[in-house]
Amino acid sequence: MLFSAVFSAQACTIRVQVNDFPPYSYWQDGRWQGSRVVLAERLAAKLHCNTEYLDIAWGRALLLMQQGKLDLMFNLSKTPEREQAMLFLAPHHTETLVLAVTSEMTEWHFISNLKELRLFPGTIALTQGGYMGPQFNAFAKDPIQAKKIVLMPHRKAKTELVLKGRAQALIEDKDYLQYAISNFPAYQKLVLTPLVLSQTPVYAALSRKSVVFSRAAEFELAIAELIKEGHWSADAP
Repeated sequence: MLFSAVFSAQACTIRVQVNDFPPYSYWQDGRWQGSRVVLAERLAAKLHCNTEYLDIAWGRALLLMQQGKLDLMFNLSKTPEREQAMLFLAPHHTETLVLAVTSEMTEWHFISNLKELRLFPGTIALTQGGYMGPQFNAFAKDPIQAKKIVLMPHRKAKTELVLKGRAQALIEDKDYLQYAISNFPAYQKLVLTPLVLSQTPVYAALSRKSVVFSRAAEFELAIAELIKEGHWSADAP
């Protein structure tokens, strides 16, 4: 009732970044599905908006958010640099970034800290534009360690690099890796190590140059209502 009194009936379309990232977003039965899609639909319904899902690689999506050519992203870690281009609305999940290595790297299956990772002899694949946390960022600035790191334009390319034996490890969201290993045979070549790089809240964020940014206060109110209703989290029914 509160919302119907506050929001106008003006039509709008929210352009939302998605990619193949189950269980958060994935293409199935001719449409985008996943927990982030559910959150986007709930938010759009509150705002009386439509959604347009754009399959865009992570690094490219960050650039489009800066340009206002994309409206909304999920799973974003908050950084001062990103806050210049985006309004961080509310956290929806705690992301745990872990190191996974190939099954052949048997002696490295139990890496538990960055000191041990310094001795890792293989190549570590990362997604371009991803935020790994302050400790790993410092690790990656070491000239010796930097030689081990290869940046890939999107998650699929990063994973394929490892699965094809061209890299021996990757850093990724723990929930995603557990889902992929359980559901996709190719991913069973990966072993999750005990090394946790970061555990941080991730947010939905709105581009400050978006055509819908003028309704930012309405976005915030909509999410506040979804939180109150228990409908703003990765596991919300």
